Amino acid sequence: MGSRRKTGVEGVRLPELSRRAVIAGTSVAALGPANPAAAPASLPAASAVSDEATRHCRRWLAVNARIERLQDRWARLEGWLVREHGWMQLGPAEQQALPWAKELRDIDGCLDVLFEQRDGLLAPMPVFDAVSLDSVITRLAVVERLIWPIDHPEAHALIAGARQDLIALSVRAGVA
Repeated sequence: MGSRRKTGVEGVRLPELSRRAVIAGTSVAALGPANPAAAPASLPAASAVSDEATRHCRRWLAVNARIERLQDRWARLEGWLVREHGWMQLGPAEQQALPWAKELRDIDGCLDVLFEQRDGLLAPMPVFDAVSLDSVITRLAVVERLIWPIDHPEAHALIAGARQDLIALSVRAGVA
């Protein structure tokens, strides 16, 4: 979790997720909580537990989204530095002398903190029975981001498709 993927060029980092995955994640957040009336009345404690699990997953997704934005900024800035200033041909002292090096260091420091936060949120990730579609959709959003499409394309596609199907079903059923 704590490492950033690299391109073929040493030192150039890419964002972990595709633009499609980021957009899909924001659509989950836009749906909001599921209709509380859809949960069975006999499970108020389970509903509260599931809501806590959903909130926990959303916190993880929010931290992950911040990581993705910072990684994207890092990649764009470093790519620009490579093209415009020959970043890879510069020595460490020359790189540090460029004014943009401070932003890269700042991003790197923020990423280290966010990686620790994200890992800390993942470790105790609640594993409760879901009592709403929103809970299942949010948990699948976390799983979708944990499985890299390049490593397991079939599994990632199945998870992403199932999450999209659940979103479509909830919209059709008027739950969202």
